[in-house]
Amino acid sequence: MSSTEALPEGWSEREIESVRLIAPEAWETLEPGDATFVLAHPEAEGMAFRSNVVVRESEFAGSLAAFAAYSLASTRAVFNNCHFISHDLAEIDGTEARRQRFTYDADGFNLIVERFLVARGGYALEITTTSPVHLAAEVLEGNSLIAGSIRWARTGAVPGPGTRDVDTSTGEREPRHDEWLSELAGHPVEDLSKLPASQSFDTEGPLLSDSTIAFLITQFDRHGLGRFELMAHPQVVEEFVAGGLMEPGGAFTPTLELMLDALRDRDFSVKLTGRHHGTDTRLQIHVGAGRAFVLAGAPAAEIVHGKAPRGATPEGKVRADVVPVEGLPALIAAWAGLGPAWTVAGDLDTLTHADYERGVDGQLTAPAGCDAATARLFAQPWFAWNMEIEKTPFARSWLNADAAGHYAVGAQDEGTVAIQPVPALQVWDVLLQELGAATLARPAAK
Repeated sequence: MSSTEALPEGWSEREIESVRLIAPEAWETLEPGDATFVLAHPEAEGMAFRSNVVVRESEFAGSLAAFAAYSLASTRAVFNNCHFISHDLAEIDGTEARRQRFTYDADGFNLIVERFLVARGGYALEITTTSPVHLAAEVLEGNSLIAGSIRWARTGAVPGPGTRDVDTSTGEREPRHDEWLSELAGHPVEDLSKLPASQSFDTEGPLLSDSTIAFLITQFDRHGLGRFELMAHPQVVEEFVAGGLMEPGGAFTPTLELMLDALRDRDFSVKLTGRHHGTDTRLQIHVGAGRAFVLAGAPAAEIVHGKAPRGATPEGKVRADVVPVEGLPALIAAWAGLGPAWTVAGDLDTLTHADYERGVDGQLTAPAGCDAATARLFAQPWFAWNMEIEKTPFARSWLNADAAGHYAVGAQDEGTVAIQPVPALQVWDVLLQELGAATLARPAAK
């Protein structure tokens, strides 16, 4: 956006060193530290975390693919409970760029980050916007304006692929390229196929059997078990005490009280089901009292890739946990395996219902003579997942095709199933929107 173009109301142009962009006038310039400059939402009463934009420029002689791959790896290593949602092609000031979206936990907040990366003329530019969940829709919409307005004074050639040897001064190296996508794009594109197997779903909650959960649901309005119940339900007692949910004498612990508060003052429930290679799983979430009571069966990462940070979740058991409501989009994304992938549409857009089920169970091969995108889809493991939100008309189904990305799935009248590739970022936006900004903004009950 040039200085001659009309600015959005309440926005102004900022220029620091080699970077010019527009930003909300009210946003304040902070001490940048090791960054080029930092803008932050003005302080306000009750605002514990200020949304911010950090711009960082550095000397860099490597390729964009190397810069982007290093950003993926270093971010996941540094941030707590970090989960990458997307990693897509973008454009900054007329130059090819990357746009990343990820979440992480910090100081009791679940934060959403959008980052743009671009490299040219011996420099790299990184624009990182961070927001709490309840402000994400507003902040990230504004971030699109910021990214589109950037003018970067650095000029020169865009570096091509470099050596795969590690640069000892930065830790960066030329990543493995996705050969098919690179040929399709006409330039090197980093390989994302290993990412699905490297991300996992992690919850600290104890393992509880289905029968124990069924009993627990009937006791939501109580605060402990009596002497006769302790004797009549030994398995329940054993699991509750071992999981830190009940004292040996029968009193419920504060952790279990927090879980049950969500049932006592329930606003709505979210139900997810999943299937892969004949294994069914589920994720049940009860939202109330400003928190969410989570009952998680084995996630996609465990069923498909064997990733289980705290041990396997056996069939007939779930992990019980209580989390802040604002963390639900990230929790659901991690459970379903939503993550970066190069999503490319092929010729196939419909399957019979029987063939779709066979594909989910790993019993379907690619059609003879199919195009490369369709062959790529069939070469990946399929995890089918469905999501419903109680008290709303929302019900949606997706197919997680691992390195081939996500597909929207819908049953058609003639008994077929429509499958349409959809970028992970769009699936994420649906999660965020449907769970509801108003609900996500509610503070946790004391």
